[in-house]
Amino acid sequence: MDPLSAWGRTKISCMFSTKESKPHAARKRLISNVYSKSYIQSSPEVDELTRVILHQRLLPALELIAAQGLSLEVMELNYGVTMDFISSYLFGLSDDSSFILDVEMRKRFLSWHFRRWEHSFWYQEIPRLTGLLRRFGVHLAPKWIDAANEGIQAHVLRMCRLAEQSIKAASVYGQKSHGTRPVVYGQLSDALRRSAVKPEAQVDIVGLRNHELPVASEMLDHTIAGMDTTGITLTYLLWEMSRNPELQDSLRKELCTLAPSLAIGNDSGLPSARSVDALPLLHSVVMETLRLHCPLPGSQPRLTPSSKPTSLVGSPPLPDGVRVSAQAYSLHRNETVFPNAESWNPQRWLDVDPEKKDEMMRWFWAFGSGGRMCIGSNFAMQGMTSLSRRTKTLLFPFLHLCAS
Repeated sequence: MDPLSAWGRTKISCMFSTKESKPHAARKRLISNVYSKSYIQSSPEVDELTRVILHQRLLPALELIAAQGLSLEVMELNYGVTMDFISSYLFGLSDDSSFILDVEMRKRFLSWHFRRWEHSFWYQEIPRLTGLLRRFGVHLAPKWIDAANEGIQAHVLRMCRLAEQSIKAASVYGQKSHGTRPVVYGQLSDALRRSAVKPEAQVDIVGLRNHELPVASEMLDHTIAGMDTTGITLTYLLWEMSRNPELQDSLRKELCTLAPSLAIGNDSGLPSARSVDALPLLHSVVMETLRLHCPLPGSQPRLTPSSKPTSLVGSPPLPDGVRVSAQAYSLHRNETVFPNAESWNPQRWLDVDPEKKDEMMRWFWAFGSGGRMCIGSNFAMQGMTSLSRRTKTLLFPFLHLCAS
C-alpha cells in the first residue's frame, strides 16, 4: 500500500486502499455520481474551471514565456495544469492549487512527489515489514520520504480546510465564492456527515464527528491520481503530436468546426463538452496515447473474492484472498487486437468496424475495469480533450519558437 493511500501514520485508508469489496463499493457510491460522464458534461463548475484554467492561466502563462524567449519544461507544466484541473474540481477554483501561476510551489510539490517514486516498492509491496523495521530503527526507505509525504499531505489538508471554510461561509453567512463549488469535497463531506454508508462499511472510516482526516485522505488520493496520470498522458500526447505535423493540421481542421471559436483571446465561452467529445480524431488521438503510453502500465492487483469461486484462464479454482493482477502494458500490445502495437497510430481507432472496435475496447485497460475501475476516468478524458484541443492553437507554435 502506498503511503499516500492512507493518511500519514494514522493509516486512515481511502477508497483506493480499501481491500474488501463491500466497503470499497460503499465508499465509491458516496461520490460516484459527481464523476459520471453525464454529470461532468452538464456541470457548470466544470465549464467555468475549464474556461478559467485555459484562458486566464495557461494561455497567458505560455504567451509570457514565449514573449520572453524562455525555455519550457513541458512535463512540469502539464503536471501543473492537471493539478489545477483536479484540485479546482475537488476544492473549488478559489481554493485550488493554482500551480500554473505559482511556479515556486509547483516545483516544490513535484520535487516531493517525484523523489518518492523510486522507493515506493517498500510501502506498496511489504508495508507491514517496512513499518515493523522502522520501529527498530531500520529504514528500508530513506527518512526524507516521510518529510516529502508530510509536505504533500499538508498541502492537500490546507486545500481541504479552505474548502470547508468556503462551504461554511456560503451556508452561514450567505457569502458567495469567487470561484466554483468544491464539488467532490462537498459531496463526500456531506455524505459522511449524514452517515450515508452502512455501519459495516465504516470499518476504515474514523468516527464521523471528526471527519476531517477521512475526507482529506480521500482527497489526497484523488489529487495525486488526477495530477499524475493525466500529466503523463498529456506529455506523451504532445510528444507524439510534435512528430506528426500533418496530423496536427488535420486535428486543427476538426477543432475549427467547434463553436464558439477556440481562437486565442476569445474568452466568450467554450464549446460544449458533448461537442468536443464527439470529435472523432481528437478522441482517437487521446485513446491511442493512452493505449501505447498508458500512465499506469504495470500490474494492477486484485484479491479473489470470498463470495464466489474464482479462477484464471486455465487455472483451478482459487481460494479467496489470493492476489492476482493484470497489466495494461501487456494487454495493449496484443498484436492480434492491435496490429503493429508498438506504433502510435490514432487511425486504428477510426478505420475499424463496430465488431473490431468492441474487441479493442475489451482489451483497453488504461482505467482498469469492473468495480475497481478508475472512478475519475470521465473527468480525466474531459481534461485531456480540453487541453489537447489547444495544442495547435498556441503550444506547438510556442515550441517551434523556442526550438528556433
